[in-house]
Amino acid sequence: MSKGKILIYGFGISGVSAAKTLTAQGMDFCVVDRMNPEKLREIANANGLPDFKTIDYNHLAFYDFDTIIKSPGIKLDDLLLNEAKENGVRIITDIEYAFGMRNDIFSIGITGTNGKTTTTTLLGEMLRRHSKNSLVTGNIGSGIMWDFYNADKNAIAAIELSSFQLQSIIDFKVNIAVVTNITPDHIEWHGNLDNYIKSKLNIFKNQTKQDKCIINYNDRILREKENWLNGDVYYFSIKTADIKGIFIKDNKIYINVREPEYLCDTTTVFMPGNHNLENALAASLAAYLTGVDKSLIIDTLRTFKGVEHRLEFVRQIGGIKFYNDSKGTNTDATIKAIESFSQPINLILGGYEKGEDFTRLMKYLSPRVRSVSVMGQTKYRIIEAMKSIGFHNYYVAENLKEAVLKCIENAKKDDIVLLSPACASWGMYQNYMERGNEFKAIIKEMGDGDGDGE
Repeated sequence: MSKGKILIYGFGISGVSAAKTLTAQGMDFCVVDRMNPEKLREIANANGLPDFKTIDYNHLAFYDFDTIIKSPGIKLDDLLLNEAKENGVRIITDIEYAFGMRNDIFSIGITGTNGKTTTTTLLGEMLRRHSKNSLVTGNIGSGIMWDFYNADKNAIAAIELSSFQLQSIIDFKVNIAVVTNITPDHIEWHGNLDNYIKSKLNIFKNQTKQDKCIINYNDRILREKENWLNGDVYYFSIKTADIKGIFIKDNKIYINVREPEYLCDTTTVFMPGNHNLENALAASLAAYLTGVDKSLIIDTLRTFKGVEHRLEFVRQIGGIKFYNDSKGTNTDATIKAIESFSQPINLILGGYEKGEDFTRLMKYLSPRVRSVSVMGQTKYRIIEAMKSIGFHNYYVAENLKEAVLKCIENAKKDDIVLLSPACASWGMYQNYMERGNEFKAIIKEMGDGDGDGE
């Protein structure tokens, strides 16, 4: 934890969390952000922050600072950060500061291309039933610095970790590291797939033999990189039985740490889809290794309905069911969403261009998908991919509402309308949450339905 003057670079969720924490600690800090100063002050006031010094981005003197806490989304090759490094300034993210501040907290870190939010939230619910002294934080919530600052002594934390947060860790370490899967994502940010993989695997970087690793037994990339793991390795699998960790055999879930123990039937898991079954296995094993009683794990699996914006049922109108999967920001997530339904799907695709390979998605369109509405920067690349397989029932939409209306025009009774864009939301929205909330608002404005998801 820094004792000198600190610069907070970026004033989003992590930046606000950092400012609140440093204020509470009586630390000397400044804030720099490219946003309008009035907007910055508005955010500060809304979060109860007193006056603090802000600096114009173009008039920074780096010798005034010994540490920069950067927003995870700011690239390390940012011009400001390059200049800071040349001046010997220490550059960290919020997770690094939080770890240095509160290493008494038992930390379970969860990362992966897909499933990390669901796995973290599900694990957090298991921990909550196990102990009042638990929290869910990281890439979800109000920011890890503020959450850690307010946590009770020796708390247990389920921490969702993004590749952006993990890329530049120094000493940060978790007691249990979970990686759900690794498939290509954020290539435009990391530069190439190898850099993305290295960032994800940084979750294991500082672990020792006393720590534990949980990985997907059937994930090729993770299995190839097992030699990177220093901790005690456990696996989860919905395909391979009799492994160390947790597995399925004859539709029954078994935990195998010292010897195989029956946990519950697969039908106990409330969430739909094989990908959610994988998430359930990963969370259950992490909870078990933390000391959560099996009865609490089972009860949570039975009642947990999933997370907002991930295959979230919105409502049914005229026999058509609407699902919000705005968190499906890459092709792998959208493939898993499509595979979760047996009914014909009217799909909304498209968004921010981040180098996604849409050809991977095409073989899943037929026979499951009846129509596709495309929007955003990627719409023409998606159209070319659809044309390459002879899929022509697509429509170009200028915005989300138009995309929804096109889907409704094509849908028949008992069909699904699914927002699972396979793209990030940037350029059209601030984040996937804003996109998902607009989708839900559009659907709920459509008059009386047959039922909703609330």
